[in-house]
Amino acid sequence: MLTECFTKKVTEIDYDKELLITFMNELDEEKRSIRSFMRKYSNEPKEAGGGVGSERYRKLRRLKDRLGFLIEEREYVRLRIGDLKANRKLVNRAVKQKVEFCHAFLAAAESNLSEEQFLDLEAKAMNILCEQIG
Repeated sequence: MLTECFTKKVTEIDYDKELLITFMNELDEEKRSIRSFMRKYSNEPKEAGGGVGSERYRKLRRLKDRLGFLIEEREYVRLRIGDLKANRKLVNRAVKQKVEFCHAFLAAAESNLSEEQFLDLEAKAMNILCEQIG
């Protein structure tokens, strides 16, 4: 389950592929540090800072839960980057079309689609345009 804070942060950098990649790398780094700490914590005696008994298991369970969240968050960011790449590919293909074809396509879409479908398509086009500009 993604947190509101996380989705808000991703939304703020939504159209910047480089920032999304940097954010994904930060998530990976946090995952690595948690795994490293878990290995160290599991194997250390109490005198060296390790936990014992139920305290140890509770802490390790919390860390495993955090790892699960990080995996889910990373996947969300990875999919967003994939969407940006797919949209970039579509725009590059469309740029090769003549302007007249684009105008004719827009007119055909407006005449053949319902108003709701056309507005959804128009909103999607605006999002793709914002991605390319941002």
